[in-house]
Amino acid sequence: MKILILLALTSGGLLSSIHQSCAQAPNLGLATPFALFTSIGDFNNTGATAVTGNIGTNAGVLTGFPPGTFTGTKHVVDSVSADVAKDVDAAYNSLADFTQGSLLGTTLGSGQMLTAGTYRVGTGASLTGVLNLNGEGDANALFIIKINGPLSAAALSNVRLINAAAWENVYWKVSGPVTIGANAAFKGTILSNGDITLLANAALQGRGLSRLGVITLDNNVATISAAPMPLPVQLISFTAEHRNGTALVRWATASELKNAYFAVQSSVDGRQYRTVGRVSGHATTTTPQAYAWTDANLERYSASVVYYRLKQVDSDSSSHYSSVRTVTTAPIAGLRVSVYPSPSRLPCNLHIDTEQAGPATLRLTNALGRVVAERQLVLVMGSNPLPLEPATCLSSGLYFLHVEQGALRQTVRLVRE
Repeated sequence: MKILILLALTSGGLLSSIHQSCAQAPNLGLATPFALFTSIGDFNNTGATAVTGNIGTNAGVLTGFPPGTFTGTKHVVDSVSADVAKDVDAAYNSLADFTQGSLLGTTLGSGQMLTAGTYRVGTGASLTGVLNLNGEGDANALFIIKINGPLSAAALSNVRLINAAAWENVYWKVSGPVTIGANAAFKGTILSNGDITLLANAALQGRGLSRLGVITLDNNVATISAAPMPLPVQLISFTAEHRNGTALVRWATASELKNAYFAVQSSVDGRQYRTVGRVSGHATTTTPQAYAWTDANLERYSASVVYYRLKQVDSDSSSHYSSVRTVTTAPIAGLRVSVYPSPSRLPCNLHIDTEQAGPATLRLTNALGRVVAERQLVLVMGSNPLPLEPATCLSSGLYFLHVEQGALRQTVRLVRE
């Protein structure tokens, strides 16, 4: 009898394991290209929401576009929305009941780590902090999370995909309403049996599909694009320049979401950086912002060129880096440009030697002042080849190379024998 009981228990565990490993993603059918859809309910938007994908409702009104924008098509109580509603219902029901899968507590997140599999919550659930979904290197890792009640994601919460996990393989079956808090970042396809609400500046990478409920948006981003979500901070400019013995670092943003602060970092070799300044950002703004920070003493650097970059840090401690800018540690009185060889017998083999790096306009004229060639180049300190196509290679005579970098000007004489 003990052996039979043991076999029965073992068999039950094996069947449970096999069942979970054989979980299948629901077939979304015609709902696949929709980022947001409700079968029965209104669809309302406030503010500059940006949706990548289709939007629609099969029983209700859709308002708020514009000012919101979407890249797909809109379907409101038409033949397409009727078919989509059937497929949303079928996908919801295909995820079976709430007794299958590993049991989770009612509070998700706070650094929690889940690997591929089917999970269930016996009642409603809340998400706080970060929930990590770990694909363990498998791009096809499937996550199915079934919640027998409402789901509420707190402000600034984040579903983070790591180790090849993809939002396309994450599914949330929720038997009640879903609320995504302000500035939260949620990922996966939501199949809900209630309202779907995205509070101010929340972002959804995936789909919000409701069988029965109102969709409410407020300055959100929702996308079914395979591309990564837009960066929380949209940096539109970043410059660094020598200013009376200091380095003036300036940057501007178009909008900011979940931005904690900017760290200004410097380097003397372009490889090893350290933080030399910190400037607070805006947690949420859609208004362009301008920033400035001064590195007061360039003389402390043991190099002729200092490299600068920005490290932008989000409220969840994730970070992003800007491109690099350089500043010379001593003011430049002039360009100090030379051209060689001169005299030259090689008409297309000219080089420019300069001590001033950066973008420059080069204009080559002959002795009569006629422009022979004009180029926009980014010069590096030291030797730079002067690109001349065969058609503009020089015949014998006297020439002048005019170099312009900002307010700096220099003209160099050269001879072709």
